[in-house]
Parts: sequence; structure tokens; C-alpha cells
Amino acid sequence: MTVRSVAVAVVGGGQAGLATSWHLTRAGVDHVVFEAQTVAHEWADSRWDNFTLVTPNWHCQLPGYAYRGADPDGFMTRDQVVEWLAGYAPTFGPPVREHARVAALTERDGGGFGLTVVGQEGEEIWEADTVVVATGGYHTPVVPPWAAAIDPSVAQLESARYKNAAQLPGGAVLVVGSGQSGAQIAEDLHLEGRQVHLALGNAPRVARFYRGKDVMSWLAEMGLYDTPVQQYPGGLAAREKTNHYVTGRDGGRDIDLRQFAAGGMRLYGVLDGARGVLLTTRPTVIYTLSKADALPY
Repeated sequence: MTVRSVAVAVVGGGQAGLATSWHLTRAGVDHVVFEAQTVAHEWADSRWDNFTLVTPNWHCQLPGYAYRGADPDGFMTRDQVVEWLAGYAPTFGPPVREHARVAALTERDGGGFGLTVVGQEGEEIWEADTVVVATGGYHTPVVPPWAAAIDPSVAQLESARYKNAAQLPGGAVLVVGSGQSGAQIAEDLHLEGRQVHLALGNAPRVARFYRGKDVMSWLAEMGLYDTPVQQYPGGLAAREKTNHYVTGRDGGRDIDLRQFAAGGMRLYGVLDGARGVLLTTRPTVIYTLSKADALPY
């Protein structure tokens, strides 16, 4: 089998892989981007129908490419994000190999790496001096071990597979987790008239607007987005504290779990066990809501 060589192999053709390719192209570095499916497909395949960004459109910036539309303070829908990202690659022509899945990555004795790539025409072997893994960190859903003990009659699906209320069987729906995805999916189901039960996690809330300006604008003016993670209070661990629940739906607004409850949604504490059709939760609702409100952003 012919072995092909390249200076840098980038694994993943989402926004991180494309951004890496932009820098490599600009520097004149020989490279190739392997994408198992199609460029930036996750936005179309793994977001629900009514998904909107939680960050304003002006915040959408990639190397050499920024939002230039007519609504910088608005929030792009899923389909608008897909369209915007589709315009990125044509601006610099990255060497992307779509439908090319990196099945194995090995370190060579003499330095560099070997890659086994499975594509539409079969298997290929590549060698690269450097490999950039840009596959993201959310492909494997976090499913608690007790989920397997739930009765098979109860339909279960991860947030990446949720599309709309009509996709689900009739009856009430339990949403587990109140981070950005959980809170927004719960709202989506609630607005569709479904009886929603929401098991709260520990995500804090944040005001969408403050003194007439979006919270992201305030953070940008404070220099937060220009602060390297090494200099940020809390360091790398601070990245785990960014899942404040908020939405960009209908022009952007706060998500208020108490308002959900006033409108008929049922709130519960942390879900910590299940067997058959019985679930157990912790008595943490009041504590969770108070903590979410008390944490400053």
C-alpha cells in the first residue's frame, strides 16, 4: 500500500480544524484536513430544530472570517450558523478530505505519526510530522450508568439526537440537566405544550441583558475574551464553569427556572438513580436555584 506523507495532518473539519488549516495555509505549511463526514456537519446534524446561539452574532469570529450580516446583536439559528460556516472554507481553500475517517493514529519510532484513514475508496496510510486533533470534546454523551436500568418502555435519547417535540412519544418528558442544552430543550418542549419535568444540575444563571447591553458585550469590553486561560482566575478549571443557562431565542432573553415552574413545568433536584420506571432525586431544588442566582458571572 502506498504511504502518503504530509507535514501536518489535522483530524476534524469543524471550525477548530478549519481555523487550524487557515493558519497553516497562511504560513505555507503542507497539510491535509481529514473529516469523517462533511465540513462542519455537527451543526446541522446535532442541533435541534429551534436551536439558536447563546452568543450574539458579532461574537462569531474565526481566523480571517467574521460575521458581516445585518444583525450583529441578534442570535443565529441553527440553519443560519450552518450557512455562515459554509462560507468559511471557500475564503482560503483548505485541503479538506471529506468522508475520510482517521481510524488509527500511531507514533512512529523515528518520529512523527502514522495514520490509517478509511475513505470512500478504501483504506489509506499516511505519515505526518505533526498531528492536530480537532475533533471536539462533546462527541461522547455523558450517560449515567443507571440509565441502563430504566425500563425499555421509556424512550431515552441524548441532547445531540433531539430535534423537536413531535419526534418524541406522547406524554410527559423528563429533561435531565439544566445547563444550556437542558434548559433550552426543556423550554422548547414547554412551548410546544408538553408536560415537562426538569431535573436540575448545578449550572448557574446569567442575565441576558444588563443596562441595555448584552452580557457578552460587557465581557468583551472587560477584556475577558482576550485573557489567556493561563491568566484567567481558576486557570483550566474555569472552563468547566461556563455553562450558564441563557438563550438567544426570540432575540435573546433570560431563562428563569422559577418562571418555568410558575408556567407548569415541574422541577426536581439532581437525578441520582433509576430502576424500572422509578427514579430517585436529591432534595436540592431550593439550594440549586438559590446558588444559581447567587453566583456572579
